[in-house]
Amino acid sequence: MKPLLCGLMAAGALAAQSVGGPVLGYVVDGEARMRPLYGSPSAAYIGEAVRDGVKETWGTLALLADGTALRNGIALEGKWASLDSGAFSDASGRELLIVPDTADPWRLTLPQQARAVRVSSNGDRAITLLSDESVALWSTGGKAEFRISAGAWWSIAFAGQRAMAYDPAEHALFWLDGPAGATLLRKLDGSGGSYSLAVDRAGNNAILVGEKALVVPLTGGDIRQFDVPEGAARLEALQGGRAFLLMRDTTKPIWLFDPGAVDPVLVIPALAPAVSDDKGGQQ
Repeated sequence: MKPLLCGLMAAGALAAQSVGGPVLGYVVDGEARMRPLYGSPSAAYIGEAVRDGVKETWGTLALLADGTALRNGIALEGKWASLDSGAFSDASGRELLIVPDTADPWRLTLPQQARAVRVSSNGDRAITLLSDESVALWSTGGKAEFRISAGAWWSIAFAGQRAMAYDPAEHALFWLDGPAGATLLRKLDGSGGSYSLAVDRAGNNAILVGEKALVVPLTGGDIRQFDVPEGAARLEALQGGRAFLLMRDTTKPIWLFDPGAVDPVLVIPALAPAVSDDKGGQQ
């Protein structure tokens, strides 16, 4: 598969990076324009638009309104309907393009529609939560390593190369070890609920975000709990899990979560409303 360079996107992104400094990630504003998040989690801000006609972004990936998939500004094969963490899918939700950070993309055909997809750290494995409430682990080339019963509200993630899940019925984290099923990693206090799951860049902590944000050490230790705004459930990894986007509506404050910080819930101010000039345009 030979990717095609989208010159405008690449040039725009590089120019933006040189002007604004390090790029944490990207957001899409109300006019379908992609904007970089500059700085560090504790001092981030929204930059100027670098690309028009963008439907969605996730990390270094972007999905254009015409269905084009981009990784780091380079177009990939096919036309796609939606974007999840590390994967594009068609309208049926069964045909996926798995896109690791650096390795070659690979295609995956699923037996059921995917509700969620996550990709391992080196990109050669993917885990899917399917519409029939099963979880399946796949390797490069579309080989199914295992498929087990789950639940509609499970959340899935990778800690490096090892798959894991959160089961709200048990309010517990599990390792997904193979056809034999799941191995209890940690039972949490209290009652379960709808939580998104991710793992930080160092692989030390599981992050659960729902009504609260929980930082759960994978090797034992105290669980930290924090208040988050209503609707904070995205958990989009920035810089490989250094921090996470919780909400990304640019007309409202954008919330970040930095699990390594003493006060991990951070806020980026909303964009100011566009102002019309005397000629009827917007500034």
